[in-house]
Amino acid sequence: MGEFYDDISESHAEWIKKQKVIFVGTSPLDPNGKVNLSPKGYDCFRIIGPNQVCYLELTGSGIETQSHVEENKRITIMLCAFEGAPRIMRLFGTGTIHRVGTPRFNVLFSKHYTSDNCDIHASIGKRSIIVVDVYKVGSSCGYGVPFYDYKGSRPTLTNYWGKKSEHQVADYWVKKNTTSLDGLPGMRHEMMGEKWLPSLITKGGRKGTEVDGEGEDEGSWWELGSVWANATLVAAGAGFGAAVASYVFKQRRH
Repeated sequence: MGEFYDDISESHAEWIKKQKVIFVGTSPLDPNGKVNLSPKGYDCFRIIGPNQVCYLELTGSGIETQSHVEENKRITIMLCAFEGAPRIMRLFGTGTIHRVGTPRFNVLFSKHYTSDNCDIHASIGKRSIIVVDVYKVGSSCGYGVPFYDYKGSRPTLTNYWGKKSEHQVADYWVKKNTTSLDGLPGMRHEMMGEKWLPSLITKGGRKGTEVDGEGEDEGSWWELGSVWANATLVAAGAGFGAAVASYVFKQRRH
């Protein structure tokens, strides 16, 4: 039977640090959009505190996680035991994207990822650090998860980017990472050129301002609301407008 907790305990943290792979789940708000599940290897995952974790991501062919998190912030991290006692753990939270080179990325990277504790510290192709504010921890049996022996990290991705320059990485972002599979905005970085500056294109393709990798857009409260919530706002506004018009008309008649 599953159990739920409000934060990551010390025993949870001890178990999490032993796992070799995490699975990252996100989805767009559109009910017809594609749910995404990404496995992450390397020594990329860090526990910042009882209710906050993060992971360092390298550039890949997809940009689903960034796109979904910037649209609605929903994210779930799952880990499962492939050796020892069976266990599955899920970290339910809200995410924030801190792209490479932003002030917050630099702070997180220097604090949590050093040459002594991270196997991709010096790797070319870093794309972002994704921070997750965890509001619920779920732990369940995992009896159906098979045993697997860990042999080591695959060098393929790091070897590939190790042959590229920063300019070539940015070109790859432009070619592969500008939108999600459902057309949501993806990677935005000054290295990609003026067209892809974070300050020009944020959530939903609207203009806004990026601070520390977080898009701030005065129109985003509308874009992120549900259809019914937005409809309610419209109806309320229309009703208020009608009341004001009626009052003004009556005053003029008197």
